[in-house]
Amino acid sequence: MDIIREAQNFEDPLQAALFKENLTLLFQQYTLPHVAAVVSTESLDESKLTYAALDTMAFQLALQLAIIEKRGYTLLFWQPSDILVVELKKERDTLKLYILTNFSQIVSLHKKDQTQLVLVYPSVFPLPADKCAPELLDIKVLPLITHKSASYYSLALLCLHFTHLSLAELKGTKLFYFLERCLKKEPKERMLIYL
Repeated sequence: MDIIREAQNFEDPLQAALFKENLTLLFQQYTLPHVAAVVSTESLDESKLTYAALDTMAFQLALQLAIIEKRGYTLLFWQPSDILVVELKKERDTLKLYILTNFSQIVSLHKKDQTQLVLVYPSVFPLPADKCAPELLDIKVLPLITHKSASYYSLALLCLHFTHLSLAELKGTKLFYFLERCLKKEPKERMLIYL
């Protein structure tokens, strides 16, 4: 499958390993060995997603972030161009996988306290205000040590970018509660829990 070969394009072995782990997780999660065909692979475009698609994307990206954190890393911020959309088809059923493919915004978690990220030097500066947690926007001293939940905040911003609904209009849905937990002002109160 071409998307598995995509991992060979990573120069960094860590990035290749994370991509393969994320891909394996999604294939296991959706029991896909019996899928008939990959219909398409494309970058996430700027169009708005339906609630169902947004719900799927948020859940799948949260799973992938959990894998990245287990390896001792997190992301500074998420952007649409970093996500590959793979459409799979079997008979009349179609499934889309949202796979993180760009790990250029990856940062290490603190060796002693895995709840803290360590930013020695941002790969992009200034960091994009529409994609980052507030605590990352006013960096005065490097290295910066802050809570890893900055990535949760950014993931929620990405999700909101792809919906025509406001957070208030999503109220009562599991997506609403996921986004609400990720968008807490206090970094230590944010949680990556999708129920």
